Amino acid sequence: MTTLAFDGKILAADTLVTADGMAFGHAKKIFKLKDGRYFAFCGSFALELAIIEWLNGGEVPSILDQEGLGGIVVDPKTGKAFEFNRSFRLYPACIPWAGGSGEQIAMTAMKCGKTAVQAVKVACSLDIHSREPINSVRIRQ
Repeated sequence: MTTLAFDGKILAADTLVTADGMAFGHAKKIFKLKDGRYFAFCGSFALELAIIEWLNGGEVPSILDQEGLGGIVVDPKTGKAFEFNRSFRLYPACIPWAGGSGEQIAMTAMKCGKTAVQAVKVACSLDIHSREPINSVRIRQ
């Protein structure tokens, strides 16, 4: 699946793509929206374009319930973060925030003082569905 982390300053994600217990390579999981916000998601990459369209002001995707679908949207102007899940509703995210199969590992690492990038790195060393390289975006100083 994925590991995503946001520590209030940095948004980070692993890059491994998996399906049916197999690794298929690597892909970007952090995207910049038209209005300058960033989003990172976990779940099926087949939904990527529909989610981007929705977050850019389009219609809510008409997608069947997708187990494991979720992510975070962060506004670099305000630093505010909103998470979403398979219901396609945005609601305020608690910071630090983590998502995906390595969520608990990354959250524990951040609670122990690690940055978002360091937290994803720890998750990559333990979670079989998360691997380096890690992509990140500095949201705030």
